[in-house]
Amino acid sequence: MEGQCLTWDHFGWLLGLIAAWSLVIIATARWTISSGLKGMSEKFGELTNKMETQREKQQTLEREVLEMKADLPLCYVRREDFIRHEVTILTKLDRLGRLISAAGKQKETEE
Repeated sequence: MEGQCLTWDHFGWLLGLIAAWSLVIIATARWTISSGLKGMSEKFGELTNKMETQREKQQTLEREVLEMKADLPLCYVRREDFIRHEVTILTKLDRLGRLISAAGKQKETEE
């Protein structure tokens, strides 16, 4: 019966085995977490670069829109302005036509 009894040496070995196994588990967990964080860090860096690229594209587009907005009055005539201009020209042409026809009638009466 004495051979089956646990001694302090057995407890020491068992405690050493548990400590070693715990260290293996802790090292594995630490490695897994660090590799996961490293991957996340790389993806975060890629995402940051993409955001910078998108920000630059947005600023370029914004600048182009503002330039187009500034050039718009030079290239575009509002409908109301066109109608007013067209009415003015047509009025002048009508007046000129009446003057020409009146001058033609006056010339016929003189002859």
